[in-house]
Amino acid sequence: MATVLDRSAPPAEIVRLGPNHGAELRGIELARGVTPAVAETIKRAFWEHPVLVLRGQAGLDPERLIEFGNAFGYIEPHSILQYRHPVHEQLSYVTNVKPDGTLDEYGQSQRAIDWHIDGTFKAKPDCITFLYSIAAPSTGGRTQFTNMRLACETLPPALRRRIDGLRCFHKRGEGWKCTAPPPPLTEAQKATGEFEGAEHPIVIVHPETGRESLYISPTHTPGVVGLSRADSDALLDELYAHAIRPEFQYHHEWRVGDLVLWDQRCNMHRAGGGTPRNEKRVMLRGMIVSTLDANGG
Repeated sequence: MATVLDRSAPPAEIVRLGPNHGAELRGIELARGVTPAVAETIKRAFWEHPVLVLRGQAGLDPERLIEFGNAFGYIEPHSILQYRHPVHEQLSYVTNVKPDGTLDEYGQSQRAIDWHIDGTFKAKPDCITFLYSIAAPSTGGRTQFTNMRLACETLPPALRRRIDGLRCFHKRGEGWKCTAPPPPLTEAQKATGEFEGAEHPIVIVHPETGRESLYISPTHTPGVVGLSRADSDALLDELYAHAIRPEFQYHHEWRVGDLVLWDQRCNMHRAGGGTPRNEKRVMLRGMIVSTLDANGG
């Protein structure tokens, strides 16, 4: 079903991609520039649809992608240094190809294979992320999303009461279900003190919409503050099982020129795998810092 946006903005329409998650915004050409009107059109669609796809955006250069990201906030350089863009450090590569053209085994089969939310281990997490496809495989290589807003809104009442007011501690790569942690930090990164971990509420309130979402990250959430390890794992497992129900998910199949924007405050995501080893999967990514929780958590 298509929804036509306000006529005072650039002509655009929203088409749902899944029954409960994922939408495509049509009628936007980012190559023409990210004017205030274009940015406002995208934001209105995005707050309603926290996985938003803009197809057919071929030929965007790093400067245009940075212009796009700046419309939402500060683009923070990624912590995995080897994937940063060599000129524009605000952008990083998600790729299965090394700079010399050989296969990147970590990018091919290990990176982001667990369900997670990016940057939860920081006091000011990355709240919005975009990926832009430069090379896409003929099969496989999906990015999978699950709707943490819908998961929160459909929790059984008793479970929702149990987590009211609870907080989790988050630490990079030390989540209770992490099977493929990110590469180690450099000594210089450790010395900054930015990766010591952070606490956040299990339920956050979106600052733009006022709607609640679950905020747990199996890759980066070791446990619930104040609970024993056994009780914490049991509670997080229960929340996790509910959050990844198939009806909450959208799986994106990439085409060259796709730009996918998602709200980390409303989604977990993971790499779906299955890219043929002789095919390229190359994307540029920007990660944007914004307000996590309307209540200041």
